[in-house]
Amino acid sequence: GMDKFVIALVACACVHGAHGAVWDCDKQTTCATCTGVSHLLDSAPGGPTASSNQLNGTQLIGCNWCTKDNGGAGGCHAYGSLFNPCDSDEYLKFTDVCPTDYDDSKEVEFLPDWMGTLSPILGELTILDLSLPGTHDTLTYDLSTTVSDGGIDDYPELSKVLNLLSGKVDVIPGQIEDFIRLQARTQGLTLTQQLDNGIRFIDFRHMREGNGDWYSLHCLESNKLAIDYLKELKNWMLSHPSEVVVIWMTKHGSGGATGNDAYPGVKPADKQAYWSQIVDLMDGLIIDTTVSSPNSTAINDLVARGHRLIPYVGDYVEFTSSSKYAMDGSLMDNQLGSSVDSEASAYASEQSAFSSASATKAADKAQNKLYLRSMATSSPGCQVEATAMMKFDPFANEDDQIKACTSGCFDVPSLVGWCPPTLMDVAQMGAYYKQLTLELAYTNFDAGWSFPNAIYLDAVDVDGTIRVGTTLPWGVTKDDDVEEHKLTRYPYADTLIGYNVKMACALGKGDGALCEEKLAMVEERRDKYKLERWADGKYGRSADWPA
Repeated sequence: GMDKFVIALVACACVHGAHGAVWDCDKQTTCATCTGVSHLLDSAPGGPTASSNQLNGTQLIGCNWCTKDNGGAGGCHAYGSLFNPCDSDEYLKFTDVCPTDYDDSKEVEFLPDWMGTLSPILGELTILDLSLPGTHDTLTYDLSTTVSDGGIDDYPELSKVLNLLSGKVDVIPGQIEDFIRLQARTQGLTLTQQLDNGIRFIDFRHMREGNGDWYSLHCLESNKLAIDYLKELKNWMLSHPSEVVVIWMTKHGSGGATGNDAYPGVKPADKQAYWSQIVDLMDGLIIDTTVSSPNSTAINDLVARGHRLIPYVGDYVEFTSSSKYAMDGSLMDNQLGSSVDSEASAYASEQSAFSSASATKAADKAQNKLYLRSMATSSPGCQVEATAMMKFDPFANEDDQIKACTSGCFDVPSLVGWCPPTLMDVAQMGAYYKQLTLELAYTNFDAGWSFPNAIYLDAVDVDGTIRVGTTLPWGVTKDDDVEEHKLTRYPYADTLIGYNVKMACALGKGDGALCEEKLAMVEERRDKYKLERWADGKYGRSADWPA
């Protein structure tokens, strides 16, 4: 949904200007609400300062979050205000990504090395026997506010213009760029945090920008070079020598696209030079397909040979020059399902996929294909349009826009009076329903249900969960939601890992006592985040729909 709304969004913003809700900067309590809206100075009691009241009615493009103010509690100040500056030079602004609430000092148990811990049970299986927890658009936690050269599919020239306007020239207002970012961000955890929390399938999207450097992208380009995230992956893998990671490398999740369709305007020589960098970086970790194969080499042997990173690369021939260090991206059997905008169809489609997944995996394995299932969400165009109108058009009727969004964009009956303002809001509402089919597949193991080789989805959270509650990862809460379910989570990684243990033990891998011990351990972990349903008639959480 990213490639259709940007044109209208920029046009809308240029015509109407950047308007938003009226806020008192000093009363904001989180970085996101500070930097994520436009601000008007007013003369209300407790306003910015008495001396700045002369600026009453002046529109400011965002505010700074002053991290050291109020004894470290922070405070929000108008950007560029001479009358109310930060107490120090440390502050956040539009171009910064608001931090996710994650405690790095708290050690994650089991998940950082789950393959190694379970190797006596899983080690004789191949990677195409397992079901890997994955993330969709893995690197979108770190998007910049610069539109990528390849950020708008089917509009390469427009992408280049917007890349220039939002990057070097910087004429697009910061709050417009930030709005685009909020419609593109699918993850709150960093790459290292995702891996620590059990993720073993990485959806790595990248594009060569006009300056010759490769960045990750989802409409916007990443803050760091793509190779820097790969260095982070390498460092993590060196610290976790028992773990195998599958990485899917494409521009936009199209493993079968080739040539200019895969990477518009990028020469084969430039692709292959970048690939050579990757191979050199991952020496001692990357698979050699002349020695190992995903469908026949045991996981223990992948580890012993130093073949623990398995890249599936889109545009394989031209990008890698048919390298022995990668799998052809066309071998990724990527099956897309419906999103939360048609959740009733998604619910039925996921049940059908999981009840027949064993047969699909077996057929794919014979061809060295990896069966991948998307449970990701996307922003429906009408939702983005309604949200943009409410934010940028001062003449838009909010009630009409909310009604158009809730009744025209989603089939969720309990979504009333609220239009999800960000992609992460959509993702967490979607995760609330995705947990239902994940749990069905797990509990119906004895009836033959299964999972694909990998699932990729949004809103992955601490302890390998997906967040199904209403509070966003960076702390933005909702009014009138159900208090006890603001931070509710579902045990995503442990559910897939538990399935792997059940499957391997059913095949006679591991002795009976060990199987019972490890399965009991996983079940105890799952019990910390049991599936929960509740009735929230505003924010789209239904207690009994779909049945």
